[in-house]
Amino acid sequence: MSDRHPAASPVTANTPAPGKAPRKLSQAVVIVHGMGEQRPMSTLREFVQAVWSHDPARVPFYARVSDPGRPAGEKINRSWITPDSRTNSHELRRITTPYDVDGRRTDFYELYWADITQGTTRGRLAAWVTSLLWRKPADIPRDARGLYVVTLLAVITVLCAALVLATSASQGYISWTTGTLVTILASFVIWLVDRFGLPYFGDVAAYVRAEAATVEKRALVRDRGLTLLRRLMMDDAYDRIVLVSHSLGSIIAYDLLQILWADFRPRKLEAVRDKARLKAIRAVDTTALNADVSAWPDSLDDFSGFRRAQWELYRQLRVRDADHPLPWKISDFVTLGSPLTHSEFLVTYNLAEFRRGIAERLFSACPPIAETAAGGTVLYQEGRSRSGKPQRAVHHGAVFAATRWTNIFDRGNGWLTGDPVSGPMAENFGPGVENIQVKLRSSRGRIFTHTLYWSLKATGIEIAPAAGTPRSHIDVLRDAVDLGRKFEPSQAVPTIAAGK
Repeated sequence: MSDRHPAASPVTANTPAPGKAPRKLSQAVVIVHGMGEQRPMSTLREFVQAVWSHDPARVPFYARVSDPGRPAGEKINRSWITPDSRTNSHELRRITTPYDVDGRRTDFYELYWADITQGTTRGRLAAWVTSLLWRKPADIPRDARGLYVVTLLAVITVLCAALVLATSASQGYISWTTGTLVTILASFVIWLVDRFGLPYFGDVAAYVRAEAATVEKRALVRDRGLTLLRRLMMDDAYDRIVLVSHSLGSIIAYDLLQILWADFRPRKLEAVRDKARLKAIRAVDTTALNADVSAWPDSLDDFSGFRRAQWELYRQLRVRDADHPLPWKISDFVTLGSPLTHSEFLVTYNLAEFRRGIAERLFSACPPIAETAAGGTVLYQEGRSRSGKPQRAVHHGAVFAATRWTNIFDRGNGWLTGDPVSGPMAENFGPGVENIQVKLRSSRGRIFTHTLYWSLKATGIEIAPAAGTPRSHIDVLRDAVDLGRKFEPSQAVPTIAAGK
């Protein structure tokens, strides 16, 4: 059974004290970890430290406590790790917070999937690498050519060395000493593949592309994610869900969004009964079109207006009633160091195939592709009610009509600096994605910054901010998750009685 309400903390009073913000419905943040042999809750705990524990602006003074892991005197925001049945795993727990300055609690969850993709074989990894290398030069995107060339040269070198060794051995030209050295070298290469190749890129090979050998594991990963998100969507204690994903987890989260939207998207909309919802949908349509009435231009004339329209549509859809029993509560999708930027290379075979998938709604764009070019809308008529009134629905590829997408990346200057996995999303998914580039640095400098997006030990700065002073990488992340709901009219938020 799913928990109806977040567990109350042992020190939270049942009745708000004078001056406290009214109690409001809670929000959930779900983090989908990236590739590698992740430990359960390790990513979640570090993430919560960054976006919640060390943000003094989120809580009143009495909700700050001494940090047991830091020098005496340093304070952090209080939180608790509590059991939760929604994850279907006793290894995973929910991290919950006290009421913040807005009178709202946040529950943090981790979608853990690393155990499912364990067991990828060397043969499966080799087949995946071969499929990436066996491409026409014209089909290799510019931002992937460096890695492509390096990988191709490495494979050719290994194959040539193996051929020379086999030929020399068959003709008796190899000495005992040389054979021993070659055996040691080969063992070292196999160790590298087993130690680093399979734990990391084995996950990618097991999930990223639908093939006969990967279908079962892909289904298991998705089923676990859908179970968690559906329970959160149907839980009346929450009115908002933020889906945050890192690395390969962003591809998984993107798939989950599309599947959920197909089930939870608004349908059976009638002109009079659903006037507010239809108005919000048409506002998204309007802001997604430029002055020349073209969808998917290089940029949007009113990007801020588009984001506000997305938020307003989410607000209209998050409340369920008898006519619309499936609420949509995922307001934000945040990607960190995401390989979705290379989708035309990783997910499909070339850019033409990927663009075809966008047009056919196999992949969801941001802003969504309109149902009809002339009308410029994501709505279509799906029949009539029993009383004869026309009913409309939003098409299955329009998830980003009601969900904002923020992509944070550190592209760097090469494959040894920055994050070669990441990049902007506009070319593949449209100008409705907010792309924010940061420059990250750890104690090792700029060497492979892929895991530093929420690190409190790293330093990072926003590159080319849209306005104002550049933010730190932690502030960029906090603004993307938006626990304070900067677009939320305070008077419109449903409240709950204290102690519920």
